[in-house]
Amino acid sequence: MNTGQSLFSIGALLLLSLTVLRVNNNILITDSVLQDSKLGVLAISLATSMIEEANKKAFDAVTADDAVANLSSLTSPGSLGPGSWETPDTFNDFDDYNGYTKQITNLPSAEFNISCVVNYIYPNNPDGTALERTWNKKITVTVTSPSMGDTLNLSSVYSYWHFR
Repeated sequence: MNTGQSLFSIGALLLLSLTVLRVNNNILITDSVLQDSKLGVLAISLATSMIEEANKKAFDAVTADDAVANLSSLTSPGSLGPGSWETPDTFNDFDDYNGYTKQITNLPSAEFNISCVVNYIYPNNPDGTALERTWNKKITVTVTSPSMGDTLNLSSVYSYWHFR
């Protein structure tokens, strides 16, 4: 084998090495995106489940058994959250989820931390917080995980309607 053939062989091996490195890099990037997508879907499922669980409850503690027609009967904005006697298993109204946190450690893919915030809102400004009682409450569920690069926030508005 002469010098020209050796250089040609070295060049071919160099091109092959660069191609293999590029393919491996693309596979790793694709795998990372796939893992992030799977964790994102799982986080959305957990947040949606939390919102659906809260939406199954009464609008307020006083509306659990009877209808209310006066805003002053509702829980004050500073008192949103569970009573000292309530546990997550005994939550009976939507605002009991204010300040609720939960850690999910039994999933094989990752650990998740869930936290909830419930506020009164004005219908014309659902992104803000009302400092007084209204017929509308918003829950914001935040899901984080050490395995995810992003934090997931999902919100839902729950309004009280009573027809006579």
